[in-house]
Amino acid sequence: MSAKIKAENIKEDDSFTHHRASITGALTSSDCYQIQLSYHYMIWKFVGVGGSIGNWQNYYENGYASGANWSIDDDDNKPWNIYLRPSLVLKSPSFRIKQVCLSLYAEPGIMLNIPYSKVCIEKTHNLQVVDYDYISTNKGQWFAWDVHLGINVDAGPCGVSIGYLMSNLDVYSHFRNLSYNGVSFREFYPKKLFMQGAYLTLSYNF
Repeated sequence: MSAKIKAENIKEDDSFTHHRASITGALTSSDCYQIQLSYHYMIWKFVGVGGSIGNWQNYYENGYASGANWSIDDDDNKPWNIYLRPSLVLKSPSFRIKQVCLSLYAEPGIMLNIPYSKVCIEKTHNLQVVDYDYISTNKGQWFAWDVHLGINVDAGPCGVSIGYLMSNLDVYSHFRNLSYNGVSFREFYPKKLFMQGAYLTLSYNF
């Protein structure tokens, strides 16, 4: 009996690989989506270290800055950013069903956004656009934490993780620090809310 258990443990150790590449998509309560590409080095079958490069962007306009004979360009009214995200992968011991392994999954990380935002302002006269101007700021949020919590399923080298995410990312932080002709954009956009959402990760272990 002990020899059989030992043989199974050896087989499980032989199937362990150190490299994990993945792509993640997410939808959040801040009306934005996220797409990121990740790589983690699994220093142990339950712990990995690595990072991601990603992009988030609002898909719904929740505010519109405008004033006397000017307004923000429609194409710039949906905040977006590119980020780097150093993170950890944490997996629980797995529950095996034939060749499928199920485990609990957590991925805490830090989002490092580009600390700069620039938008176009349309100048109008009699409702017609007559000129353009540009304003920018570097006072928005560039550092945010986030965590993914869910279930991970591995079948051979391929894996899927699905679950819940939360973050203190403020997607309108740059916009609230903009102003034009003495008018602050802060009054046009919502206050900071705690971000929640759902994510889906597809991974490959090699």
